[in-house]
Amino acid sequence: MGSTRSTAITESPMSSTSQPFDRAALARCDRSLLGRGRWPKATLWRVRVGNEDWVVKDFSERGMVARSLFGAFLLRREFRALKRVAGVKGVPAGTFRVDRHALAYRYVPGRPLATIHEDFLPPELFEALERTLREVHTRGIVHLDIRNCRNVIVNDRNEPVLLDFEAHLETSGWLSGQRERLERFDLAGVYKHWHRAQAASMGPERLEVLERMNRWRRMWVFRGLWFYPREAGKLLRQLRRRISRGSEPGARP
Repeated sequence: MGSTRSTAITESPMSSTSQPFDRAALARCDRSLLGRGRWPKATLWRVRVGNEDWVVKDFSERGMVARSLFGAFLLRREFRALKRVAGVKGVPAGTFRVDRHALAYRYVPGRPLATIHEDFLPPELFEALERTLREVHTRGIVHLDIRNCRNVIVNDRNEPVLLDFEAHLETSGWLSGQRERLERFDLAGVYKHWHRAQAASMGPERLEVLERMNRWRRMWVFRGLWFYPREAGKLLRQLRRRISRGSEPGARP
């Protein structure tokens, strides 16, 4: 998506369990376009309902196949992930389903990590992002698209917020060695940005994780493949076999 998409972030949980608005209210409210994803991805809107701003991820304007098949699949899995990480500081909050074709979460303006000069990215920011990701991992989720700078936003308090869980995996069914390798792969996305800005502050352990996981980059095949479940499933099985081999005693990373 375009850069406007990445200004949409969330930070505080909802104060009410009731749905803040529905499709009818959405049609009446003020809204501005944040980004139109390439087919078959959703349109992102910033909407104002009462005194609150929200981001709406909406497939309703797509064709029938994208709306009812891909859209339903992507919204269902992302909504499930966001509910699992609800309450973690630095992830989208207040998430709810507007209807079958849209979900929403609270909006707070921010800047994409990639647009901020290195001098304004202190080590503390990356430490906070690392903590957020480790907490996400404890909920049984790996994000897997943190290397994409548009998915990390810095808010007006200089705090990182992690967006877009479309490419995530749930790790509850994985063996511990496999899960730990996926989590290190995830953390390497944080360390990529950290290394670009403040490499001297990372320490040897983080540098080792980054260097090791960089060797695995050629294996990364999932980006964009959630639209093709059969192919993605095949590649997932290949990845699991390679991770299993890498977990065996004496195996090379």
